[in-house]
Amino acid sequence: MSVTADARAVAGSNTLRLEELRRFLEHEAELLDERRFDEWCDLYTEDATYWVPASPEQENWRDHVSLFYDDKHTMRVRVQRLNHPRIHCQSPPSSCVRVISGVRLAEVTAEGAWLVRSKFVMVEDRPGNPQRVFGGRYSHTIVQKGEGLRIRLKRVDLTNCDQSFPMLTQPF
Repeated sequence: MSVTADARAVAGSNTLRLEELRRFLEHEAELLDERRFDEWCDLYTEDATYWVPASPEQENWRDHVSLFYDDKHTMRVRVQRLNHPRIHCQSPPSSCVRVISGVRLAEVTAEGAWLVRSKFVMVEDRPGNPQRVFGGRYSHTIVQKGEGLRIRLKRVDLTNCDQSFPMLTQPF
């Protein structure tokens, strides 16, 4: 079987695009790790949704309670709270690290959006509190806006999403 020049060009451009998308996801994680919440929020489109289902089988946010279900306005309110010097549930502030792996391009939609799937582990440390470790899968819908990439939808499927959690304040 021979590979045409066109097929090699498409494969090469997908490889370059996947690398760009992977770097974008790592940048998002870095902004969160560094508590640069305003810049993190700016990565999202105005019609964005940040969603963390509360059940492994949950197909949408309309007919079931979610751990997080934020539109852009709610994300901004969450960021204002996280940035407030006297936020009671972040005193002292958490120190977090997120590790992303297995980044893959799952789909390119008819509108040209990229559905990117990956796995993650997030460690949250706060003095005086037990260390917390979260893990799961990310599904990002990413679009091109002008010269940059933006997130239209971020779904976070925690491995233990159906468990009880004390105060979830940090975005995953």
